[in-house]
Amino acid sequence: MGNAVYPSVMATVKSGLVYQDLLKRITEGDLTKKIHLPSENQLADYYDCSRPTIRKAVASLRDQGLVNSTKGSCAYITRAAPAEKTHAETFMGIIFPNMGPEFFFDYLSRNLAQCASEQGYSLAWGGYLSPQSDMLKLDILETCERFIAQKIQGVFFAPFGIHPKSDLINREIVETFSAAGVPLVLLDADVESYPERSSFNLVSLDNFQAGYLATSYMLSRGLRRLYFLAPPFSHHSVRLRYMGFREALLDSGELRREQSCYIELNRDDHEELTRFIKKKRPDGILCSNDLTAMSALRSCEAPGIRVPEDLSLASFDNLSRQMLFPRSITSVEQPIGDISRSALSTMIRLISNPVLPPTHMSFPGVLVVGDSTI
Repeated sequence: MGNAVYPSVMATVKSGLVYQDLLKRITEGDLTKKIHLPSENQLADYYDCSRPTIRKAVASLRDQGLVNSTKGSCAYITRAAPAEKTHAETFMGIIFPNMGPEFFFDYLSRNLAQCASEQGYSLAWGGYLSPQSDMLKLDILETCERFIAQKIQGVFFAPFGIHPKSDLINREIVETFSAAGVPLVLLDADVESYPERSSFNLVSLDNFQAGYLATSYMLSRGLRRLYFLAPPFSHHSVRLRYMGFREALLDSGELRREQSCYIELNRDDHEELTRFIKKKRPDGILCSNDLTAMSALRSCEAPGIRVPEDLSLASFDNLSRQMLFPRSITSVEQPIGDISRSALSTMIRLISNPVLPPTHMSFPGVLVVGDSTI
């Protein structure tokens, strides 16, 4: 594959982004009619992804009638994407934190890319930036400068957590784009901690409702000694989940005023969590997200703490099933489709009219019961 036909892209991309890149090449005429696409193996090597990922991207092009293929042959282009159905002149950027493979932001970014693709908009990828990187600030500033230089017309930004200076970094990001006149739509959390509120549009889960919902369910199962577990420097969305947790305890009369119900531990600190469980003997822990709950489950394995017989666990995002985790965790599922569609429509309106007053759209979560609770 020559660089003249396929310009460099980031090393690891998902099927939606492979699809976007190929669609862009077709739309802009880089690929002439009936030219054969490289084989699945060649595309997989180039995009540094699996063959099934390539297969999904090519299938999306085939569904639109842009490519054709028969068993045992390479795909070839049958026609160019109609210009009237695309908005190649409108490029939106995306900056999400990288918390690990198959994390919630991974699913959200894929869905957002698909929604943008369906409406013919181009989505530029800022990459997954690790909140735990020592070079986080430099990486982010380079991404911001690149987007501004590319004349990106709007940016979807999920604020960073985990990093001790995440609040300062988040503010620097929004101030950089604001100074350049680039509209922003925040996802998942505000850059300010509740009850403060920034002047940017926000689309998210109703995190307070989600925390209340999960806690109410645990209380309904007869669990009374409940705690909330989260890593240090968690996202602002986690604070709202904890507030919903406390409100449910308060309404039920189970809030223990003499002690804190909040546990702040690194996700992989299994020994410390085990010591806490043995000392406090909780009968239920609500975790900040599914990755935290999965780690808590591993902490329980070595000392022989049975889940859910000895300890019930619940969390947020409902990823244990998608990740094929051995246990199904009781979790509040986020309406990713609603969030993605609303974020995109908000961005389109904002690009057309940058002076629109900011809005906060939040969607209720749905509790999915697994085998981690009694």
